[in-house]
Formats: sequence, structure tokens, C-alpha cells
Amino acid sequence: MVQRKYAASSAPDEVYDEIRKMLASLGDKYTRFLTPAMFDAVYSVATGDVAGIGVELQAVPKSGAPSDSPEAIGAPTAVKLVSVVEGSPAERAGLRPGDAVEEVDGNTVGSLSAEEAAARVRGAVGTKLRIVVRRDGESEPLVRLIERASVKLEGVTSSLEVKDGAKIGLVKIKQFSTTTAADVAAALEALKAKKASALLVDLRGNTGGYFTGGVDVARLFLKKDAVITFVTDKKRNVVTYQAYEDGAYTTEPLIVLVDERTASASEILSSALQDNERATLVGTKTFGKAVIQTVEKLNDGSAVVVTIARYETPKHTNINKQGIQPTITKECPKVTPAIECLPKGLA
Repeated sequence: MVQRKYAASSAPDEVYDEIRKMLASLGDKYTRFLTPAMFDAVYSVATGDVAGIGVELQAVPKSGAPSDSPEAIGAPTAVKLVSVVEGSPAERAGLRPGDAVEEVDGNTVGSLSAEEAAARVRGAVGTKLRIVVRRDGESEPLVRLIERASVKLEGVTSSLEVKDGAKIGLVKIKQFSTTTAADVAAALEALKAKKASALLVDLRGNTGGYFTGGVDVARLFLKKDAVITFVTDKKRNVVTYQAYEDGAYTTEPLIVLVDERTASASEILSSALQDNERATLVGTKTFGKAVIQTVEKLNDGSAVVVTIARYETPKHTNINKQGIQPTITKECPKVTPAIECLPKGLA
């Protein structure tokens, strides 16, 4: 953990601005500064424990263009709710996915990043938050006063679905955290007990998270010694990540759903299963983020996120800014139930 000390006379905002300028000079959009509140928000997502209202936020271009398209670069953004935790304060207050956040406690969200907006939304349990959102189809913004609570983010959900007479075990991974692999293993065990004849892993909208989470989930499906990814650091040292032993689920038919927001750790998992011919990828081309960051906390609780390495797929493909082309291309928006995304005859 990196610790830095600054002169007591330096105002925090001035120090933060200097750090931002220094990091910006690197020309890497993934290397960035986090205020203490932003770091707490990132850490909460990594562990799955959050004190807030139970929403997932994403900054999206107001133009409606994909976030990685030329039209979106430098375009104004809006912070929207992409998911609302079931039973959370946000759900009880009537907030819905797709709502655009305009104000938090009287402060305009404007073009804040999702991390910055999340830092404002989260807070101590029992405190109240005044949030203003804009909803499509409503002429006036909606104002809600919500009391923050402890929320457990369910990064993994599962269910047994039926398609063309076949029992399909569905596992939805929303984000990779320190507990994802264990949560997926538990979900798969439950689906096995229900006699699922095939498995469907939904990675649509999963922008990544904890790098090791993607690697460990891949190990559940691959045989011993199968390569998962190659990671190269700044000194060009290469570390090969492999399966240590046969996974518990190496033979069941496996389909993975991906889209343009499937990124980072999700792409490590997707490419590992595709390159090892273990799964059929269905959906649209993935985002294309093949670099790895580390989060270094500073002495005042702020942090810097720094790119430290890049990775390649098992077939030594560099997917950075390129993405992964699915085996079967099929438009399937995130709001569409996963089971409906399966091409006929694939189940």
C-alpha cells in the first residue's frame, strides 16, 4: 500500500488537483484519482457491502451513442441507474433502472463520473438523501427523500429456466468482487441439484471489477492446465494464469451472453472459455479493455488507480480497444430476459 504525506498548509482540493494533473499527463484514461468518498465507493463494490440506497450507477453519453464509439468521446454524459437492488431503500422509493440522476442533496450531478456520483449517493446508515431524477416519459423530475441503509449487493443471481423443453441453469454475474467465484460455485451446485441440462452465464452489462474474480470463475469450467490469460507487466514479465485442476463443470453445455458493456474481468472469463472451446459466446462484440489497474490508497483515505499491466487471451490475442467477437452475433439488450437471448436449437 502506498502512503504519501503532504504539507499541512496544503488545502486538500489543491493537492487533489495537482495529483489529477500529474495522472492526466500519463495519457491513460483508466489511471485516475479517487477522493476518500470515491475510494470508499469502489471498495464497497469490490467487497459487496454498501451503505447507501441500493443502486448501480453508470455514466452514459447523452447522445445515446455507445460509450466507446467515436461519437461518444468527449460528449456530455448523464449518470443513470442501471440497476436497483431488490428490497433496497431505492426500490421502496420507486426508483427504476434508466432514471437519470440530476441532483444529490442539492448538488447538480452534471458530468460527474459514476464513481463521483456514487460517492455522493453513499453515506452513513440512517442518514437521509435527497435525490432528483429524470425519467423518460415524465414531464417533471422526480424528487425523493431516502434514508440510507446497509445494502448487500448481490453480484450473482441464479434461476432454473426452461427453453425448448430443456432445463437451463441461468447464472447472472453483475460485477466481479472478492466473493464472486464462491457465489458462482454455490449457484452452480444448486442448479446441478435441480437437474439443469445446460448452463447459461449472463455477462451483459458486466464492466468487470476484481481481476482475480474472472480468473477464478473460469477455473470452475476448465480442465487442468488450460490457459486462462497471459498478463504482461511494465517490465515485460509475463505471468500465465491457468486452471490448477479440472473444474467441477467441464462437460455441461455452456453458453455465455455478452454485449458492448462486457469488459475487463468479464472479457478475461469470456475469452478463456471461447479460446478453450469450452463455451459458445452469444451477443454483440464486447467492450475491449485488456489492461489491469491497481488501487493505491493514500494517507488521507484518497487513492490513485494506476494501470500496471495488460493481458492477452489464451490464443495471445490482444483485445484492447478491439473487443471479443461472439461465436453467434445476436442483438439482445440487457433488459431482455437472458433465456430469450438463446438462438433456437442452442439450448
